[in-house]
Amino acid sequence: MQNRGGQSVIARILKAYGFSSRQAFCNHLGISQSTMANRYARDTFPADWVVICSMETGVPVEWLAFGTDTEKGRITNNAEKSHNNCDSKHQHLNREQDIQNENFFTINQGGKAAIERIVLAYGFKTRQALADHIGVSKSTLANRYMRDTFPADWIIQCSLETGASLTWLTTGNGAMFEKPRINTITIPYHKIIDGSLAQETVLTFDSKLLEGTFLQPLAVFNDEEKYIVESKFNEVTDGKWLVNIEGKISIKDLTRIPVGMVKVVGTNASFECLLTDIIVLAKCKRVFT
Repeated sequence: MQNRGGQSVIARILKAYGFSSRQAFCNHLGISQSTMANRYARDTFPADWVVICSMETGVPVEWLAFGTDTEKGRITNNAEKSHNNCDSKHQHLNREQDIQNENFFTINQGGKAAIERIVLAYGFKTRQALADHIGVSKSTLANRYMRDTFPADWIIQCSLETGASLTWLTTGNGAMFEKPRINTITIPYHKIIDGSLAQETVLTFDSKLLEGTFLQPLAVFNDEEKYIVESKFNEVTDGKWLVNIEGKISIKDLTRIPVGMVKVVGTNASFECLLTDIIVLAKCKRVFT
């Protein structure tokens, strides 16, 4: 997640609640003016406040975090009613109104359970796989886990990428997915390690990216590049392919040569051989980041 843009995010939070000042938000959330002033001046992304606001007002995380304009009507309607409903929702979330701090129903606790739910939502088998996916070190994740620190930023990222319910990720209440995941598709994710193809976990993509173009897709990470490959094909054509050459798996550029021959081009070398001398596993169709 980003760590800047906090001023714009705070402005959208105020709009979502229907507040006319940052002081009104401070009073509502039970935080000091200095806390607000520090975050605002540093332009720090307020992940915890985004989670709170989205859960209390129903305004989409996408708009709060990034300012997308797809839900303007919904934002306006929620802002009109959220001002009257916030007190009851605070009771539901068990947050003491008279405690002058920025804890959201003990937002500095519950990190272990929340991280486990994030791992489950992604379909990962280990916390290490989560650390690799979100780009943090093993020690960073371990520290948050051991200290039970609430991972609001990771919850936002997980909700946006998987479609998992923000309420479920945050509290464990309700269903993991409130609506059928009709807009996403999950595919196996592999890494090429020392010439072997090791399955790491799964990745979730917008189904529109793969619709009509893939029959049996896989995600493959090779050095610094990530590919979506098609493992079901009828013939080998010119292009980039996932291949097995003498027991070592790699990604090579293949060019067909008459008759039954193929030119194999890699990073450091190239050669020609019979097509039957190598095992072609999948065609690289897209690069993703």
